[in-house]
Amino acid sequence: MELNVFIATGARRRHMRWLSATLLLLWSCGACAPDTITIKSHPHFAPRAISKVAIAPFRIFKSERGISLAFRTPPPADLAHPQIPQSLGSVSGSSVPGRSRPVQVSVPDSVPDMISHMVYSQLRLKPRIQVIPPETVGQILGSQEGSARARDRQETARLLGQRLTVDAVLEGVIRVYREREGTKFAALPAAVGFEFRLLDARDGRVLWVGDYFEEQKPLTHDFKGFLERGGTFVTAEELARAGVVRVLQSLPLGTD
Repeated sequence: MELNVFIATGARRRHMRWLSATLLLLWSCGACAPDTITIKSHPHFAPRAISKVAIAPFRIFKSERGISLAFRTPPPADLAHPQIPQSLGSVSGSSVPGRSRPVQVSVPDSVPDMISHMVYSQLRLKPRIQVIPPETVGQILGSQEGSARARDRQETARLLGQRLTVDAVLEGVIRVYREREGTKFAALPAAVGFEFRLLDARDGRVLWVGDYFEEQKPLTHDFKGFLERGGTFVTAEELARAGVVRVLQSLPLGTD
């Protein structure tokens, strides 16, 4: 009897050691997963010189065929020319990395406005910085003068600098917004991708770029990240909100 108890106890201990090792391995793999954000700053970016920022209305990036893109590419090395090369999808859809079936990746028209307000709410939490909301900026850009000058990014930044006396302009481009398909426990995961650029209001120079792309991974591929989201598949809005927070945490404005 004592021998059977000893054997059973030993088996339980081996099982617990195996389980602990497996969980540790999954956690470490999740921690080593590629980061979802990429940050680049201009060598002459001086965050302390910026105390007032205008948020320009965000827009949807579209390919020549009218479909937003589902492939992540890093921000450009030359921040003076922030055009980002892309791999174009087809008219009916584009394959998201890691998925075998084509999916529609068109960004809903309401998404840029939603994410720009997420950014506005988050930036307002930063101390010692004044933020002009996208509605105010939109009114200026919608005027006759604004419409004429808004065709050029540098002219837009200079116009807003003159009219709003801001130091910088934050603009955003939404490239991917795919909603979760299924339930929070079993789904084709949501995918979100966007890019923010901070422009110098004096000359339109790009001072800072924050790029985000994430397609939520299941437990077996991202143990840590999946648990951080409550062990469920989140919606695209929840994924976007988390991405906004992470990217803006890397924007060094309003700090000592």
